[in-house]
Parts: sequence; C-alpha cells; structure tokens
Amino acid sequence: MDERSLQDILTEKYEIESPSLEFLREGGSHTYAVNGKNKYLLKVIGPAFSDTARQSVSIMRYLEGNGFPVPKTILTKSGEAVFETEVEGEKNLIVLMGFIDGDEPELENCASEVGGLVGRFHQLMEKYPEEAISKGKEFFIGRYLEFLRKKNYPRIAEYEELGERLWDKVKNLPQGKCHGDLHRGNLLQNSDGQISLVDFDTVCRAPFMFDVMVMCDMTDYFNLKQEDIKLTKEVYRKFLSGYLEYHALSREEILSFPYWVAIRHFQLQATILEIYGIDCIDEGFIDGQLWWLNKWQESMADFADDEITNCSG
Repeated sequence: MDERSLQDILTEKYEIESPSLEFLREGGSHTYAVNGKNKYLLKVIGPAFSDTARQSVSIMRYLEGNGFPVPKTILTKSGEAVFETEVEGEKNLIVLMGFIDGDEPELENCASEVGGLVGRFHQLMEKYPEEAISKGKEFFIGRYLEFLRKKNYPRIAEYEELGERLWDKVKNLPQGKCHGDLHRGNLLQNSDGQISLVDFDTVCRAPFMFDVMVMCDMTDYFNLKQEDIKLTKEVYRKFLSGYLEYHALSREEILSFPYWVAIRHFQLQATILEIYGIDCIDEGFIDGQLWWLNKWQESMADFADDEITNCSG
C-alpha cells in the first residue's frame, strides 16, 4: 500500500489528524512509525501472515488486560483491533499500536527483572483461552536434518546421533504456551526503566525451557568462548531468581538448559535455510557448527553446579 492510502486510513478509521509516516522495516509485514499528536507503530500485514497477526494482536490485548507490559493496541473508531482493507484484489491487515520509545536492555544488568517478566508471561499464558500450534521434535531437530540430507552432507550421521541424544533429554519436559522467539531484541526498556515484551507472532506450545534458554544464552553463535559460557551461567542464575517467583521449574527443567542451547542451533539453522534457501550455507559452515556443538558438550557439566540446581521451585 502507498503511504497516501495509509494516511487516509489513519485519518478516517483511527481519527489521527495529519499523520506522517516513517518507514522502518520490511519482514512478514511493512512497519512504519506514525507521527501525529501521539506516536504510534503501524504494521501492514499481507494475507500470508494474517492468521499469525490476528493471534499476535489477541495475545497482546489479553496481556494488556492483565496489566502486563506490552505495546497498547489502538482500536479504530468503531472498536476494531485489526482493520482489514483490500488493494488491487489483495487483502491487507492494518494493526496500530502505541509506540514504545526504548532500547534493548543490557541483560547482564537486569536478568532477575527480565526473569520475573518471563515468569509472569508464562503464568498468564497458561490461562490464555486460545490454542497455540505445537512445536516438537520435527520443528526443533528434524527440519535441519532434512536439509542436511538434501545437501548430501557427508557427516550427517554425527548430527543425527547428536539430535537423538539431545531430544531424548528434553522430550518429557513440561510444555505450555511460549513466546517462541524470546531473544533480547524482543525486549524494550524505556527511559523510566520499564521493560516491555513485544512481537507475539511466534507464540506456540513448547517446553517452557526453550523460552528461558533463548533469553539467557549469551554465547557467540560462531565462536564458543569460555568467558561467554561463564557469563551465560551468571545471567541464567540471576534470571531464575526472578522467574521462579512467578512460575515453577523442576530440577530436571533447570538442568536441561545446556541441551536447549545445542537444540537451538538445529532449530535456528533450519529457520535460516527456510528463509534464505538451502544454498546459503556450505559444507565448511556446517562443519563449523558441528565443531561448536561438540565443543559445547564439553561444557555441559558446568551447568550442574549447586548454585543453579538449588534454584528449583
């Protein structure tokens, strides 16, 4: 949609006077900053992502109604949270939110607070009335192995054996409605220090520990360094001190953290290949990831120290 059409919609449907638009980014949607009397965030979503967008808005409104810090959904003057329009035969969804003027927080300095935020999120989502898509072994492990088979990767047996061993460690862990992409970029801290959680397009039913690990993993994806492992342990320990005030984790769940770090590499590699195509990585890159995973396994025992295992609630 052109900017003039969007400005007309904002004026007519949302009663925003003389709005100006600033394009921010393109992904599953086109995102703009809207400047009027107040500042807003506008998303224009195509038909391929309409179901995901409706789910995301529903979750944001549910969380907002329960006092959880998320972007405020701005309704049309007729009370719609999602406005549907059609341009040249293609339907688009318009979602308008309050703009959070903030930056990604430094997790090292607020891990306990973020832990409390994630714990509250998991607690509230247990009562969210809608179902969420389940993600299990095929999503976390199987997709990447299938890509490696298509590439005829010669050392695939090592990946297959590791994938089976990792999944066996986590397959029976408690599951619930998770964020699904809980990296630090989906946190915004404003000038008052309040931290908000954003982007609910990937909410799914999965083990809670997947969310916990994605937030706390401070390792470099390509180069495993001892200082990063130490920092990850420190952040994880502080995170748990806040998280467990709102949502319990068993000792088995807490000890599963290093397995999830390794599983994340399978999951993220598959997602990258789905987006950029099977030829975006070569055999040398895959070898490098296998080196990383083998090196990581040597450090797994470090996450079984008393300070961590005694955190279970």
